[in-house]
This record gives sequence, structure tokens and C-alpha cells, in this order.
Amino acid sequence: MGLAASQVRLLSLTARQHAVEYDAQRIEAQKLQLSNDSDEVYNTYLDALDATKIQYKVVLSDGSTSYQDATFTTLAAAGFLFNVNGTICNSFATVKQALSDQGIVDLTASDSYTLLTTLVSEGYVVLMEQLSDPETGYSYNYTNGTISYTDDDDSTNDKEYAFTTTVDDGSGMAVYKVFEDTSVSTSTKVQEVSDEVGLKKAEAQYEADMNKINAKDTKYDTELSQLETEREAISTEIETLEQVAKDNIDRTFKIFG
Repeated sequence: MGLAASQVRLLSLTARQHAVEYDAQRIEAQKLQLSNDSDEVYNTYLDALDATKIQYKVVLSDGSTSYQDATFTTLAAAGFLFNVNGTICNSFATVKQALSDQGIVDLTASDSYTLLTTLVSEGYVVLMEQLSDPETGYSYNYTNGTISYTDDDDSTNDKEYAFTTTVDDGSGMAVYKVFEDTSVSTSTKVQEVSDEVGLKKAEAQYEADMNKINAKDTKYDTELSQLETEREAISTEIETLEQVAKDNIDRTFKIFG
């Protein structure tokens, strides 16, 4: 191979060597991103391990009790109200509106037990449970937004409650349903349990995501191995061409020396 041809070949190999090194750096960056993706998938799975859901107690036809997953709709049907920073709501629609009006969040998600659990656990929504009917000797009166009640020792206490009114059968007397803030830790009608269904879905998603990540990682390793083989071959050929060029120059100087 002549000197000019060797120089052209050397330039071509050098350019290809730079391209191979660039490709290797690009793949290494992609492998690093895979590591970040893996951490994100794992953290999502850890969140699922801690995920819970709120359930409410229902009385079955045979008189036994059972717990079912609670949503705003089912809890409202079971007689609960919802306190959004002082705004009393009796449905999912009014909860959404209150959250939006107060600038907390504009919900696009539909009513679900996961959404209910999240909003309650974050403290945006407080459950309100109806108090038991007053015992004998207790009287309740509503005046200007306050329900005052008199207990057995005739002492009067005032407290602001949310309430709805109904009419006692045949008597024409207004009966007040009194509600008070409650929580899953104090109420006997609701409970918070691990979200087993959500956990199974999270496990399946975790395995699927990790399989994709591992497949990409194996693909990148193969590509890096191929690039490294090509880089070594190019380096060897460059060294050979540089040595040939040096030998040609040495012979030329000897001829004209």
C-alpha cells in the first residue's frame, strides 16, 4: 500500500475509531439511565408495599358483618360526610368542588378507594361520622349554626356540628342527625388495611418493568462488547499503518541520504 493510500486509510480508521468511542459513551449513558429507571421501579414497588385502603363495615342479610372497600360514594351511602377544611360535603362531586375551590387540587381521577385513601391519609379530607342517637336525658337544639346539647347534669354545651334534618314518623318533630370528625383509628365503622389487590398488581408491574430493564441491559452489554472488539481491531490496524508509514519514510530517507 502506497504512502498516500495508507494515509487515506489511516484517516478513515481514525474517524471510525472516534465514532465507535462515541457510540460506546452513548450506550454507557443509556446503561446509567437504566440504573435510574431500576431505582424508580423499585421505589414504586416499595410504595405499593406500604399502600393501604379504607374499608367500611356493612351488615349482611343474615346479621353478620363484613368490611368492603370504601369510596366517597359508598361512604356517603353509609351515612358519612366529608370535611374539606371546614366545608362539609356529602358526595364525591361536592368533595371535588371543595378541593378545587380551596385551591388544593383539581381532580381528574374518578371516585375510587385508592383516591379516597390518599386524600384522607394526606389530611385533605376528614371523615365525619354520625353520632349515636342521644341517650335519655340529652336534648339537642339548633340555633344559628350551633347545636347545643344538655347532658344529664343539666350543663349546656355548645359545639358546631354538621347536620341534616329529618322528620320523626308521625310526630312532626325535627330530628337532628349530628356528625363529628372521625378517623380510621377511632371509628368502629371504618378500618384501614393493606391493599392486597394493589400489591399484587404492583408486583406484576414490577416484574414486567424489571424484565424490560434487564433485557435492555443485556442488549447494551452485547453492543458494548461488539464495539470494544471493533475498537481493538481498528487500534491494531492503525498501529500497523503507522508502522508502515514510518518504515516507508525511513526507506525514503535512506535512498536520498
